[in-house]
Amino acid sequence: MRGYKTLIKKYDKSDMLALLRSFPEQCELALEISQRYPLKTSKTYENIFIQGMGGSGIGGVIASDLLKSICKVPIIVNNSYELPSFVNEKTLAFFVSYSGNTEETLACFKKAKAKNAKILCISSNGKLAKLCKSCLRVPAGKPPRTMLGFLSLPLLVTIERCKLLKKPLPLKALPRFLKREIAGIEKLSCSLAKKLYGKIPVIYASDSYKAVALRIHTQLAENSAVFSHWNVLPEANHNEIVGFKPKEKSLAFVFFRSRDESKRMQRRFAFTKKLVSKKSSAIEIQLKGKTNIERMFYGILLGDFISYYLALLNKKDPSEIRNIKSLKNALMSFP
Repeated sequence: MRGYKTLIKKYDKSDMLALLRSFPEQCELALEISQRYPLKTSKTYENIFIQGMGGSGIGGVIASDLLKSICKVPIIVNNSYELPSFVNEKTLAFFVSYSGNTEETLACFKKAKAKNAKILCISSNGKLAKLCKSCLRVPAGKPPRTMLGFLSLPLLVTIERCKLLKKPLPLKALPRFLKREIAGIEKLSCSLAKKLYGKIPVIYASDSYKAVALRIHTQLAENSAVFSHWNVLPEANHNEIVGFKPKEKSLAFVFFRSRDESKRMQRRFAFTKKLVSKKSSAIEIQLKGKTNIERMFYGILLGDFISYYLALLNKKDPSEIRNIKSLKNALMSFP
């Protein structure tokens, strides 16, 4: 972190660094709130529907990644105005909006309510908290993208409490793991931010960690004002590698690797890295952790810190989101 102190003081106007450093404690509190929340369960759920946008929506992708091999029913993640036709009275439907005023989420909530879906909302305030009879309230007043623990872990806990998993989740160890690793994560992020400075990052992960790649892509955009690209293997190997050009020196490829990769996936990563390394820089990062939940949140927190320190190198306040505010103002002029 040496060399960043002046930049932190100059550009971090809202002290986002404190929010990032308190993430393990946030996860601890989120788990506690989720376990205490009064919940009426049913044995008739046929599917799980999760609606959310932006920083409030990534939790659904995390849940889908982590639970797809152990959930007894399908999990569908939605990021639009439209409610899928399958949603009905046998759907466990989550609506996640930190502000409580996200228009796409409110639109789908009203449609799901009309179809008698079993609804649980996660919000800090706003219209959603007022309209939903079963709303898990989380602390308010922060940027949604810094509240990921509150916007993701309640999904995992609730799905487990509804007895929809084939085996229990190792959630209790997560806060302790993050507390142990956070100093090393932040230190690593400082050096990685310097390697990505002035580059177009290309983020690759295995399909089991799709949420890691997507989250880092969005954090680079919002926090760092950096355009990036993301994809997952093996899908990217079926089309994207044909588009690699021999002189793409502006690109910096970041490969997130994990101990649970199959040998076929190891071979795919090795081939792809060798291919892009001919002209572009390539960085390989091992996701630490004994469980897929620990590895998932290790990668996400590392990406959050990278985007923060890259914002400082770009002389940007990591909390500022001028274009999104402009869009919201433009939409307000329409009925």
